Amino acid sequence: MGLLDHSEYLVEEKLLTPRYALIIKDEKGEELGRAISKFLSFRGKIEFTDNQGQKVGSIEGKLSARPTFKIVDQNQEHIATIKERFLTIHDDWWVENPEGEKILSVKGDIWGLEYKIEDKSGLVVAEVSKKFWSIRDHFGVKIKYDFSPFLVLSIVVAIGFQKQKEHGAAAASAS
Repeated sequence: MGLLDHSEYLVEEKLLTPRYALIIKDEKGEELGRAISKFLSFRGKIEFTDNQGQKVGSIEGKLSARPTFKIVDQNQEHIATIKERFLTIHDDWWVENPEGEKILSVKGDIWGLEYKIEDKSGLVVAEVSKKFWSIRDHFGVKIKYDFSPFLVLSIVVAIGFQKQKEHGAAAASAS
């Protein structure tokens, strides 16, 4: 089975690397693929590859007043845009289709990796949790129903990338 043929994933954050890098595994811990930022990418371009090294899609950061990421599939088709509300007390992320219609919301503790992705009606289509796994730098992603694994993984990766960028900026300003 390929990278996008599962409903449960174990995601390993690679720490102490010059780029944002995640290894995506199946529930048994076997590597399915990777999500890795392009080296020296200011806005943030992250490419997804399967375990054969084939590109399956990407996330492209956009210059805007708020964190915004365009999700592009393997055919270079824009399938969605992930956005975060700017200057709020708590995290507020959502996903729009290419026409700009809000189709998903992210609810929960994003910093603690305990959140849900809900559709417009409030139906939970995926859950992200560190509780699914006891390993320190891993977290689980469970997709419910027959929802797009690439879209869910893109949301998780984009949010993680932005949080790492914010954490790095905060650490740099504190020193």
